[in-house]
Amino acid sequence: MKWNVHKRLFASAVLGFVCLLGLFGGITTVAQTADPERAARIRDQIGATGTRMVNEADLISLRTDLNNAMEAIVSRIDVLEKDMVDMKSRIRVLEARTAPGGSVISAPASPAASSAPIHSQSRTRISKSASLRMNVSVCASGCDTVNLADAAALVAEGGTITIEPGVYADCIRIKKSMKLIGKIAPDGSRAYLKKVACGGKGAVDLDAPEVTVQGLKISDISVPDKNGACIRVGAKSKTVLIRDIICSKSENGLLGGPNKQDGIMTIEDSTFEGNGKAQRAHDIYINSGHEVILRNVKILASNDGHLLKTGALSTLIENSIIAALEGNSGAAINAYGGGKLTVKNSVLQLGPNTQNHNFIGYADEAKRVHKDAVHEILFENNWIIYDDTKRCCRWLFNKRSTLLDNMTVRNNKFVGGIDPIVRTIDMRLNKEYADRDEAGLPKYNGTIASMPKPGS
Repeated sequence: MKWNVHKRLFASAVLGFVCLLGLFGGITTVAQTADPERAARIRDQIGATGTRMVNEADLISLRTDLNNAMEAIVSRIDVLEKDMVDMKSRIRVLEARTAPGGSVISAPASPAASSAPIHSQSRTRISKSASLRMNVSVCASGCDTVNLADAAALVAEGGTITIEPGVYADCIRIKKSMKLIGKIAPDGSRAYLKKVACGGKGAVDLDAPEVTVQGLKISDISVPDKNGACIRVGAKSKTVLIRDIICSKSENGLLGGPNKQDGIMTIEDSTFEGNGKAQRAHDIYINSGHEVILRNVKILASNDGHLLKTGALSTLIENSIIAALEGNSGAAINAYGGGKLTVKNSVLQLGPNTQNHNFIGYADEAKRVHKDAVHEILFENNWIIYDDTKRCCRWLFNKRSTLLDNMTVRNNKFVGGIDPIVRTIDMRLNKEYADRDEAGLPKYNGTIASMPKPGS
């Protein structure tokens, strides 16, 4: 509001100066008007000897014309301001392209947006004195900012950053509680973070008490130590919600976890596919947390790593698909620290290129087993499918697993001649099928389309 007042005062000053020039310098017109005859009459009256007053109607009309001219100047100032913002964005893009180590590749946020690419810079340009906002928008043009570093600096504690659809060669460090929301266009296009990791960690590097990450597509994240992640979760996190995320072709889909004392991380309605590298990175690698919940999650085709590796004290998996497909993956689930592992209404599948013979690894890293924790397993109403019937060994558990406390395995469907390994499992509480035909499943074609629906 104050800036609008300043613009009007500036416009008034400009017009006043023009009028003074007309009075004292002999300018041919007092103001631009649509009525030439009236303008001529006003000039005659101003120039006539002894004339002290101008016709009142003419003055009113002149005042109207002056106001119209002033509004035109204000409007032009607004246009110039927008042009300046666009020019500054383009200059920053050129600076990032020419700066050492700068990376700038992206598409406009939408078909209607400017063709200027969105860019990434590791250093924020937001002034420390800038007012923090509860809502900050990011896009190629016309939003609060064009990059995620500025957005993170500008958003207030507990606020929301919204990213418009488009391809962003950018990453974000989240050090305060907030929501990071990627908008999804009617055609399904998303805010897409590609190739850039912050601080050698991840495209989204979060380490704050309460964080929501939603609606993003992320891919091709790699770092020198080969454990870059689409999403990196730090131990300062307490409540983390990851919803409707697509993550692929990265060294880790997700790495880290909330604090061990009371941290809870929930992953919903998301797909992690083709992540993992060098047997030290996985589709999802959770190395901390009191409780982790996965609902309606697809973890697919890990590349040289486990599909899900979890060290949380309690891991709950519901209505999800964890499938090796044609990937060069390890186990479907590796709960290396033991704890409470619950898998319900889900699909577990290993394929012909799987490195491991077993679906589950449990408490198999002696130095990392949780002390003074409840160690129990519940598998209920799942499909467990091994799509390599010629393999020598098809086990439910790894022989090295140390099973403690309680274990319940019931109402599951085992397909492919799977050996439970653990003698205490009563297979009479489950159904066993030699192959897909006997189970009434479609022929395996290497894709998720040949998997049964969770809970069916």
